[in-house]
Amino acid sequence: MSFPPDHPQILLARGASAELFDLGEGRVLKLFHDSVSDEMIAREMEASIHAESRGVPTAAAVQGADRGGRRGIIYPRLHGPTAMDWIRRHPGRAGWMLDQLGALQNLMHSKDGGSLRRLKQVLATDISHGPAPLSLQQAAIAYLDDLPDGEQLTHGDLHLGNVMVTMDGLKIIDWSKAAKGHPAADAVRSEMLMRFGIGPNDWITNIWRDWAAARSRKAYLAVAVATAGDVARWRPIVALAWLRARNAGRTPTFLRYLDEALRKNGIGSLNQGTAAARRDHRRSRRG
Repeated sequence: MSFPPDHPQILLARGASAELFDLGEGRVLKLFHDSVSDEMIAREMEASIHAESRGVPTAAAVQGADRGGRRGIIYPRLHGPTAMDWIRRHPGRAGWMLDQLGALQNLMHSKDGGSLRRLKQVLATDISHGPAPLSLQQAAIAYLDDLPDGEQLTHGDLHLGNVMVTMDGLKIIDWSKAAKGHPAADAVRSEMLMRFGIGPNDWITNIWRDWAAARSRKAYLAVAVATAGDVARWRPIVALAWLRARNAGRTPTFLRYLDEALRKNGIGSLNQGTAAARRDHRRSRRG
């Protein structure tokens, strides 16, 4: 659908990748910035439609659209705040909302990912194009190859800002990073977004963010098929892949988080290279 440049629209929200406009009649238009790829826009449409068809609470894309040369997607309008804004209004009920987030993620993971791209391949690509030393990349990808795959629907960006609180319950939005794979990897991604994603990082907020990540993870694991051990095994891979996309907030804390996960799983260390390299070094000294 194409709109004339002067088509009346009311700006509802502005984000890093798009702007959201009210079209009236219960519809909104999400217009993407030029930097967003056609592939990502197509994936968001496909994933939102697939998720709704599988019973995930969301708003499925209605159709593609453009306005003044800008690419977009038309969605049904969801009325209500994001879960993050809801918590700001109801701080005393933050724990309850985080519990709901964990349960919602588990519900999503109970559905199949259909024909979406494979999460393992996404992670391998991000690691191989990231800034980590080549030896560490190789060790991590070898480790990833041995991890179990999955067919579950994963969101890739599930955090409090991508959940809407509506009269009909919580609804997941923004499916541009969706894939199919092991649910524990998606749980790690949410943990990282909660602790290290874009947002305030003063020491008081950081205490809250760490608590919130632990609370939602506990709620998720209480009902999920994935275990705490699964989450721990996927943590170094998801964290290493994160380095390609952006610098994490709380960078020193994140790098310690990543390094600990690498070492605990025998992959290596950011500071000392891969475990294999260290073993070779010890052997050469003995020789």
